[in-house]
Amino acid sequence: MSRPTDAGGAQRFEIVIVGAGQAGLAASRELSRRGLEHVVLERGGVGESWRGRWESFCLVTPNWTMQLPGQPFDGPDPDAFSPRDEIVGFLERYAAKFETPVQEGVAVRSLEPTESGGFRLETSTGDIDARSVVLSTGAYQRPHQPAGSSWP
Repeated sequence: MSRPTDAGGAQRFEIVIVGAGQAGLAASRELSRRGLEHVVLERGGVGESWRGRWESFCLVTPNWTMQLPGQPFDGPDPDAFSPRDEIVGFLERYAAKFETPVQEGVAVRSLEPTESGGFRLETSTGDIDARSVVLSTGAYQRPHQPAGSSWP
């Protein structure tokens, strides 16, 4: 995707989401519903943190709890417990269904505020400037809003 760049060659996005797991994909869906331009950066593939779990890993909650905005569980047995690869498949189907603007294989190396009030992300594919950044890289069971941040 060709993007506008600034004088220093950085791509520009209104909003950048870092991480294409459950939180990043759900945030992207909600931004898209509101017509807000954004991109999702993922160092690996969609659902990367799930891909790194052991092969026999499975959920300890029933499948019917595996849902994201606009997408309930879509498998054959809502009372079973999905193994790792089915969880990844669910996330991949979700990203495809909502045409999530994911850029896979892009590692974010640093994030710094800019003088203009936005942020500069140094990534493995070049610098990106953004007005806002959503960090969706941590454990999903521990929400965290950094001091000084706000959401309207």
